[in-house]
Amino acid sequence: MESRYKIAGAPEVKVAVRVRGLSHDEHYFDEQTSTTRVTQDFVVVRLSKLIDLDIEVHVTNLRTQVGGIYRVAWINTRPEQGLHSLGLELLHPEGEIWEPGSIPEGLEAGDAAPFVLLECQSCYQTVSTRLLEAETASLGEGFTIALPCDTCKATTKWAYVVEKPIAAEAIPQGEAHPHARGAGAATTSTGKSAHPSAQFLKDQRQKGRAPINLAVKIIRTKHGLPIFDICETINISRTGVCFSTEQGYEVGETLEVILPFHPDSIMAIPFQGRVVRQDRRPGTLRKRVAIQLISGPTTKH
Repeated sequence: MESRYKIAGAPEVKVAVRVRGLSHDEHYFDEQTSTTRVTQDFVVVRLSKLIDLDIEVHVTNLRTQVGGIYRVAWINTRPEQGLHSLGLELLHPEGEIWEPGSIPEGLEAGDAAPFVLLECQSCYQTVSTRLLEAETASLGEGFTIALPCDTCKATTKWAYVVEKPIAAEAIPQGEAHPHARGAGAATTSTGKSAHPSAQFLKDQRQKGRAPINLAVKIIRTKHGLPIFDICETINISRTGVCFSTEQGYEVGETLEVILPFHPDSIMAIPFQGRVVRQDRRPGTLRKRVAIQLISGPTTKH
């Protein structure tokens, strides 16, 4: 059976379905809803329950009473009229789920997929890519999708970046797409591919960043008093560092950085830096802070 994930630009197909599984708060749910987009191997639905990426749910077509196991490929965590949009990839069908003629044939909607900017939530790499399996109406703040990350060497969560997408003309030929599954899967996109890979452009700000975990000491001054923050890096580059912390920082704030840090080290030479970004993560007190190094070593602490 040919896989066709061309959801973007596809006509609406409303079919009553029943979705069962575990919600984000690990409670069992059993909800009746309807699809908005349907292919043989992919559907888009709306649910009142928030569920996590990459988990499995059971979907039943209420017309045929046939269902299957689906994987949550993407979700928009920001509800619209109390409902979350989800993209579900079919893993294990239990028979012919969809009635003959219920799915429009010959969908060639891939060209309707816009280029969007996504950011890996583990290493902060960003890519501009065309998402064939996401309906345009669901793309925006709150959109997250599970994709392989070359830097993390794993499937990670990628979030929609609220910026102006890079134009298609700016994307060089021959680049790989983060959807490429398995060795040798990064190929040139074609309209006949079962799950075609598109081309993407890595954000040049991420060039040279390495996902390295090291102890780091941040030295700040507030109201004339020194404040210390000892935490762990998420990634490091030649000109900056990103780390996780529970302290609150301000963009533009200047401070000193000791990296790597060890409490017994006698060579703790700080470098001056400036906060360029702070991301707050929903549901947690921790934040991710990016610092740009702006000078060489200062005095010892």
